[in-house]
Amino acid sequence: MKKEKKDQAAPVTPETEAGRTAEIDDGAMDAEVVTEAPENPEAGEAKEATIEEWQAALELAVKQRDELKDQLLRSQADFQNFKRRNQTARSDGYEDGVREAIAAMLPAIDNLERAIGAAEKHEGGEALAEGVKMTLNSLMESLKRFGFEEVPALGEPFDPEKHNAVMREATDDPGKVLEVFQKGYRVKDRIIRYAMVKVSVEE
Repeated sequence: MKKEKKDQAAPVTPETEAGRTAEIDDGAMDAEVVTEAPENPEAGEAKEATIEEWQAALELAVKQRDELKDQLLRSQADFQNFKRRNQTARSDGYEDGVREAIAAMLPAIDNLERAIGAAEKHEGGEALAEGVKMTLNSLMESLKRFGFEEVPALGEPFDPEKHNAVMREATDDPGKVLEVFQKGYRVKDRIIRYAMVKVSVEE
């Protein structure tokens, strides 16, 4: 025969089951800890601002707004000034470039005028002189579109802002340009070469 197990489970009766349930309930109640924060009527309640505080906040906001507005107006004014300076600089640069380019062409204009004078002094040179005149006139007309023009000199009152006196001659009508050795030119209101002249002075 097989040996019976020494340990056998105790029989479960209604009385033992009730006692076990009571022990479990008592342990659960002992382990449960209920914590509640004491009621505080002032906790989390925002403090109501006074009229003086609202007025101070409003004044601060208005001050900041005015400062930002002034900064914006200054920035706009600076930008407009920058645009004007930039446009002026570009315009001045363009005009300076035009004047420099035309000034570099003046020796060619002088040579064309000398060629016309030389051709007119020789017999049979009228046709050549006429052809050179046409070339010179075409060139001068093209340059006029940029404000290029000759500075009046011969017979005009001497003006140091336009004329460069290299010789003097005593006459009874002083202060006049008697002879032009080299023509002067300007582009718009700027002289690019002064007229080289002889001026009359008092006797």
